[in-house]
Amino acid sequence: MPKSDQASEEQGRAALRAALFVHRRAPLSRLLARRGLGPYRGYGELLEAIERLADRGAQVTLIGRSIRGEPLLAVHLGAASLAAARGEKQAAGLLTPAAQGGRSVANGVSLRPLGSTPDGTPDADGSRAPGGADDPAPGDAVLAQLAERAERASLRPSTGAGSRERVRTTVILSGIHPLEWIGIEAHLALLDRLATQDLGGRSILAVPIVNPDGLLRVEMNLRAGRHRYVRGNARGVDLNRNFDAGWYERGLIQRFIGLLFSPGSRPASEPEVEAIAHALSSRRIDRALSLHSAGGAVLYPPAHSLWPVADAAEHRAFAQRVARAADRRPYRAMSYVRFAWGVRKAGLEIDWLHDRHGALSLLVECSRGKLGLRPSRLVEPFAWHNPRRLDDATPPLVDALLPFVKGARA
Repeated sequence: MPKSDQASEEQGRAALRAALFVHRRAPLSRLLARRGLGPYRGYGELLEAIERLADRGAQVTLIGRSIRGEPLLAVHLGAASLAAARGEKQAAGLLTPAAQGGRSVANGVSLRPLGSTPDGTPDADGSRAPGGADDPAPGDAVLAQLAERAERASLRPSTGAGSRERVRTTVILSGIHPLEWIGIEAHLALLDRLATQDLGGRSILAVPIVNPDGLLRVEMNLRAGRHRYVRGNARGVDLNRNFDAGWYERGLIQRFIGLLFSPGSRPASEPEVEAIAHALSSRRIDRALSLHSAGGAVLYPPAHSLWPVADAAEHRAFAQRVARAADRRPYRAMSYVRFAWGVRKAGLEIDWLHDRHGALSLLVECSRGKLGLRPSRLVEPFAWHNPRRLDDATPPLVDALLPFVKGARA
């Protein structure tokens, strides 16, 4: 079972170091720059960038493994970063949520709120019911000890699972489709900026490389000079059709091209998607951002329905704000189903993040995929998705995304 973001910092750093040891190779960025494909970093170089974020104070956790065993790494910034995860481990022996009825256990003593019965319902007069056989009343010394520990715990910043759920969280994903490296580069540049800023009590949970197996396959093709189109994970499943949001709802067009956009055998059948769903299950997510390429657009739900979502106006306002600031020539801002010419696309992450978590969700198609006239770019699928000049695309996009990610109002 993939681990959640509660996995320790030590586990995350160990997994990161092991992957760095295995995948440290000559820089891919130099090879691609010479071929006119842009200075994009290979998998090992991207892992080094994540390690530098960790060295600057970000926390890196292991939330799962890909099909081929690559680590799925989450970067935490802000109020509920790994200070919370470490606190959860320390507090586990003091105050651990019980599985039944929202009760808690502290040092083996079952506790419940004042003015409630053993099943959690209030007494008629609002007083606490006497303890039963399964709820022995603790002695005065135990109560004093528990009160002291509860007071100390209340002084810790965002340490318990319950406090983590109260913290507003922004989720950022990229690298879902393995050819779309501009999204990963923009994501890491955004995290670099966020690491230096006051997030005002907000938590950031970022997964820069959702599909490491696919990315490694693309890198292998690039190093070997092979021109291959790669969209799925190691099993050929399009991870952005595998989320549990209208999964496998297909129209006539999708039935003809279903092999290219394989949704998997069931929702979250792929370990990469399952790991993300599990890691986010206890979070209070109100903003979500997914970085793709290369349509020059800011998109919002729905993708799997022709009917607009209830908060479409709020989504549209945010999308238009980001689109205007993303480039000298503004990006387009629209619902995903309009961007896809009315074709429903099921199983997308922005629909799942909105439907399941209630988050304001944006999907950004970074850059416009300009090919130019160089023959090596015309026949290279990598060039179809990634602009040659990173410096032209990434800085303005990061500036445009910062307010949304930090929780600003539209």
